[in-house]
Amino acid sequence: MLDVRRLRLLRELSAHGTIAATARGCALTPSAVSQQLSLLEREVGVPLLFRDGRRLVLTEAARVLVGHTERILADLEQASAEVAELTSAVRGVLHLAAFPTAARTLVPGAITRCREAHPDLRVLLAERSIPEAITELKAGGIDLALIHEYNLLPRVRDAGVDTEPLVREPLLAALPAGLPAGTGPFALEALADQPWIAPHGDEALRAMLERACGMAGFTPRVDYVSSDYTAIFALVRAGLGVSLVPRMALETAAGDIRLAELALPELHRTVSAALRTGSRTSPPIAALLDALRRTAAEYA
Repeated sequence: MLDVRRLRLLRELSAHGTIAATARGCALTPSAVSQQLSLLEREVGVPLLFRDGRRLVLTEAARVLVGHTERILADLEQASAEVAELTSAVRGVLHLAAFPTAARTLVPGAITRCREAHPDLRVLLAERSIPEAITELKAGGIDLALIHEYNLLPRVRDAGVDTEPLVREPLLAALPAGLPAGTGPFALEALADQPWIAPHGDEALRAMLERACGMAGFTPRVDYVSSDYTAIFALVRAGLGVSLVPRMALETAAGDIRLAELALPELHRTVSAALRTGSRTSPPIAALLDALRRTAAEYA
């Protein structure tokens, strides 16, 4: 009988490519990961890994196991959820991860709703980047994550993760008050000569900015980068540049900034709830999902 925990580690290694990254994602030491994978290889009786430079590459047998592992883990999640459904009890501790702007706008209302409707359910929040959240979700460290995807970037799907869209929000041009913006949707190419303030840490938004500007016929001249929207808006307010920001970031904006909708190409991101495949009907997860839907409907 194969050990499911070792199969999960093999699945994580297939995603991360190195023992060190797999260990970080699973909150283990690299030596523990190596030991467990060696034991799995012994159980299977065939080689599962070979080294190519600094990376470990999965053999064909390992890839077959990873494919089955996705289905096994989804079935186990569903079995656990169905057993929990029999009690209809919404209680325990639920771990939620969210990126910063969602943590400010959607999470407080959703947790408040859960607390009022289900006082025996305790929701714990951790702020995470999207890659960190997905890694911890698949490893079992969190139960539900808020993620986002940008419409001009390719969508990456993961067999171990289900998503439910909650909000589609526009990306807006943040402009100094003195910069003429006219009325109606703003043409992105009109900002070709402006210095740009780009996000630091949100690589997807940076890629979105560069792709959108490329579609408008220019390469943005990025003079400033920051991971703090308060700092980004302060730089815009000072007249030092323009930026592309999601609507959820606007509560950190103060006066003397103009916010303009953009003409083609339409720019937006979709905020979704992500959960392990098979876990959707678990009463605590279903309760938090419902609270997030209601809160997102009010925000939209």
